[in-house]
Amino acid sequence: MKRFILYTLVAFTLPSCGGTDGRFRLEGEFEHLRQGEFYIYSNDGGAAALDTIKLEDGRFDYETELKGQATYYLLYPNLSEQVIFGASGDVVEVKGDARNLKSVEVKGSEPNEQLTAFRLENMDKGTAELRKAAADFIAQSPASPVSVFLFKTYFLQADDVPQGEVRKHYRALCKAQPDNLQLLGWQADVEALGKVLAKGSKLPAFRFKSRNGEEVCDSDFQGKPLLVNFWASWENRSAGDMFRIKRLLRDNKEKIQGVSISLDVEDKGIKSIERRDTVWWPSHCDYQGWNGALVKQFAVRSIPYYILAGADGKVIAAGASYDKDIMPELDKLLETK
Repeated sequence: MKRFILYTLVAFTLPSCGGTDGRFRLEGEFEHLRQGEFYIYSNDGGAAALDTIKLEDGRFDYETELKGQATYYLLYPNLSEQVIFGASGDVVEVKGDARNLKSVEVKGSEPNEQLTAFRLENMDKGTAELRKAAADFIAQSPASPVSVFLFKTYFLQADDVPQGEVRKHYRALCKAQPDNLQLLGWQADVEALGKVLAKGSKLPAFRFKSRNGEEVCDSDFQGKPLLVNFWASWENRSAGDMFRIKRLLRDNKEKIQGVSISLDVEDKGIKSIERRDTVWWPSHCDYQGWNGALVKQFAVRSIPYYILAGADGKVIAAGASYDKDIMPELDKLLETK
């Protein structure tokens, strides 16, 4: 009888240590940060909209409905992001020091622990070494959701990777994960590599509603050169360049026009930057991040990203560096006006 009671207690106790089927739970503990707010969002069905997480006494506890799997992005107060892999029934723990967010550890499931190990092992490496480490991981574990994330970060969204290498990794992932809808959704982006914004090509037709409610389309800019920049408040370099763009457009009002497209997923950061830099030119955000319609249409894979088109609507220059890719052509363009 005692043994039966013991087994019964164990049976009821063990499930309490895990999660609930159909739910995903995220717990967090941070040193040197007692109170605050984090944001969390997902672009693949894990959440319908941006959600707020309250940090109290250095801890938080977040739970949401989740039937299958999803990738979440935890947005810290400094606007840097932490990737979290979620699955139905998982309880995942985030633990770290607010003074060194790069060393945060995420535990509770194999993909999160794999990505944590990858980050910690490669945190001091340069871009080329990071990409090599990502390629090695993808080759060894093509069925892992971590490989999908690494492919997106270091290959699909990069501007300086040979197209053949991107396609090679993409094919390997699709072979290992034939039912992955996120991978299937990237097919058009992979096929479009190097085609959309080649120098001399026509700028894609576009239409959007600006942040002040006005309808904007490509025909509004006919007859003048146009600078399009993709940015986000959480990406320091692109947010910092907004002041330079403001100065360029202010000093050359009769010579050039501008459009800014934000990849933010909530309004707070955009408002702060646009108020600081007095953004008066057409600005747009659909709060879909990398899934935004214009991001996909222009095949943007990293930010900041700039496109300079001439008065005839043809691309003069495009790239991730304002100084290296845009300024030389911009100086020549403005000198002739």
